[in-house]
Amino acid sequence: MKELSTRSVAVVALVAAMGIGVPSVAFASSTTTTPASTIATSASFVTAQKALEIQLANRAAELTRLSADVNGSAALTANTKATLLARLSTEQASINGLIAKVPTETTWAQLRADQAAMLRDNRVYAVMAPQVFEMIEASSVASQVVTMQGNESMLQAETTSLAGQPGYKTALNHYNDYVTRLANWSTRIATVESVVLAQTPQGYPGNTVVFVNENHKILDGNLALAYASYDASIIGLAAGGYSGS
Repeated sequence: MKELSTRSVAVVALVAAMGIGVPSVAFASSTTTTPASTIATSASFVTAQKALEIQLANRAAELTRLSADVNGSAALTANTKATLLARLSTEQASINGLIAKVPTETTWAQLRADQAAMLRDNRVYAVMAPQVFEMIEASSVASQVVTMQGNESMLQAETTSLAGQPGYKTALNHYNDYVTRLANWSTRIATVESVVLAQTPQGYPGNTVVFVNENHKILDGNLALAYASYDASIIGLAAGGYSGS
């Protein structure tokens, strides 16, 4: 067998870190011609086959966890849940089919084809996992925005009641910030939800950067909610006599 170059070793390490692991190494080194009568008992073939079975089992377990997360989310709308669960079900059926098929295979060509199908047709970790996570988080932000907007009339009344008092200006400034933040994120988080849900396994790897960008926006949304909560607390303090900023 030819020795692996430094570049090949680096590639193997990167692929292993991404969860592809042993099968990729075994598949890459399987260019020799082996008699059909012995191929199924080849040590390298059995190693690759077992490793692929483990990878498939891990993906099946991840899909089950993701489905439980979707079903357990109170923030997701019924339509969003249905969309995510349908995609997860499709991938689960595909993975289950491969789980049943791989142990019966006897050639490298079969294993290569099924490893490719596992990755190409079922983007469990690269697409479905970030999509489910981000949809739940974005929907949670959207839900909190609606809840906090429901408190605006109460905060406005508290602010108005301070007219002419030392804390009025402080309360008014924070009330205006509160309303502005929530109005801004009411629109922005809806866009995030739309963009994230629009991603599909077929969009990989191009949608990787989309998930990264939208995750940053979700973090910004959570930060805005924290500031809005601070604004509300300052209004409450001003109503109690606090006149600082």
